[in-house]
Amino acid sequence: MPQVDNNKKDKHEDEHYEVCWIDKIEVARRQIREAVRLFFGARDPVAIHTLIASAHQILGDISDKRGAQSVLKNVKRVNYPFNFLKHADRDPDAKINIGPLLRFSGDFIMDAILMLQQIAGDIPIEANIFWTWFVSKYPEQLDNLPDGSEIRKMQQHKLADWDFRRISYFLEFAEIVKDVNF
Repeated sequence: MPQVDNNKKDKHEDEHYEVCWIDKIEVARRQIREAVRLFFGARDPVAIHTLIASAHQILGDISDKRGAQSVLKNVKRVNYPFNFLKHADRDPDAKINIGPLLRFSGDFIMDAILMLQQIAGDIPIEANIFWTWFVSKYPEQLDNLPDGSEIRKMQQHKLADWDFRRISYFLEFAEIVKDVNF
């Protein structure tokens, strides 16, 4: 939940707007939540990648300062699409193949989730669902895990067998349940 400091004034404040301060970790958390929802909603891969790459950049910068680690190797190579999508100063007429963008986005989402977990200690339900889907979808990336490990338990749910529409409905239901006080 964002921390609100109603006493803090900023040059961007206006009496017509509500004051609600959030930190960089909360920004990344919200970006992850929405990127996961867009991903399972089968929305535009350009929008998904732009959003998750922003969260990944924030968490990568914080990780450098706090000792958390990204698991992506050669981030500069996989970061090329993000740079392409946000800049046109050097190459306004360039084109990019967006075919592999969803896979890149999936890797960025997973890595951002892992960094958020290391930094904040908790992750939103969307991140838990994505993590469970990811380890079920790509089990070959997780060799040599003991049978009783948490990852193996996640894989047993076989969330990769669910279609994205079903996962989207599940996320909507989780949002409803979260708001209900039992």
